[in-house]
Amino acid sequence: MRILHVTPFYEPAWAYGGMARGSSGLCRALVRRGHEVTVATSRLEPSQSADESLGGVRVRRFDGPAFLQRRLVPVARGLGEFVRTALPACDIVHIHGHRNGLAVTASRVLAAARRPWVLQTSGTFPYHGQHALLKALFDRAWGDLVVAGAAALVAVSEAEARDLPRAARVVPNGVLSAGTAARTRSGGRPRLLFVGSDRPQKRGHRLPSLLAAVPDAELHLVGPMGDRFRHLFDRFGDRVRAHGVLAGDALAAAYADADVVVFPAVGDAFGLVPFEAALAGTAAVVAGGHGCGEWFARAGGGVVPPDDDRALAEAVRVRLADPAQRRRESQAVALFVTRHLTWDEAAARTLSLYGDVLEGRA
Repeated sequence: MRILHVTPFYEPAWAYGGMARGSSGLCRALVRRGHEVTVATSRLEPSQSADESLGGVRVRRFDGPAFLQRRLVPVARGLGEFVRTALPACDIVHIHGHRNGLAVTASRVLAAARRPWVLQTSGTFPYHGQHALLKALFDRAWGDLVVAGAAALVAVSEAEARDLPRAARVVPNGVLSAGTAARTRSGGRPRLLFVGSDRPQKRGHRLPSLLAAVPDAELHLVGPMGDRFRHLFDRFGDRVRAHGVLAGDALAAAYADADVVVFPAVGDAFGLVPFEAALAGTAAVVAGGHGCGEWFARAGGGVVPPDDDRALAEAVRVRLADPAQRRRESQAVALFVTRHLTWDEAAARTLSLYGDVLEGRA
């Protein structure tokens, strides 16, 4: 099968969240199954190649205004003509995200050609308390048409499926180890790790109260976080360290050297972080109420009610005091990942959906 994926973020744009990692994992898995995959995406940095092969996937990057490329990506110069030219040799098109210009451009070309597309919103359908007016205006003008015109919707969890305006096929993400690393710490203060961003739905603003409730612990922050967010931790001095964005072996080392990963996010449709931590041998405490909590609880990990500071602190204290429990939980989650959350399984389910779309059954 010849497949075109259109996504605003693709590898190595790891700092832009789960869409880059999810689309990359799926596309590489489709290639391993013998399919021909092309990705049309944004060129976020001038140093990135406009046309290259990554893991057998042809990646074609398009330029646009830099200040917009990193946000709604409303312009990708040349994308429309590229899609029109590619369609005769393409069996199916898979669009990632509906609130970006690449999705709008591609869906317009597809609609004019009367060709179906699959849409995967990757947790971006709700507003998540950010830029609600701008998102509502975008949806009214363009985004709602991308969703309504899709032949099928893909959700990565039952929780995300409930957010969507009509029935969706649930295809969980695969999870891979972030890299190769072994624990190097011995002794010292108990270490908590937060991998995320300063966006409201990640709930990083709840971490100062956690540090106050667990006064003997230190906290390491990994991800894109602004000065305003980091200033929330000024009163804790050297108990808090910010590392910026990490990937590969550096991220794996951060997981391995932590005692507990803290993932208080709400609204995460899937949430790779606690699963990657388990593959590195580290337990996590996750907020429930959405996709990440749904999958993590099923895997045997520690889940607490969302936005419950006391429950989060107590769960962290319990695990810091009991290394055996941490080990049991991380092993259970890691086993679940290897059995149920693989990219090969995600590719198989996605190919089944493609078949249904092409045969008019979706």
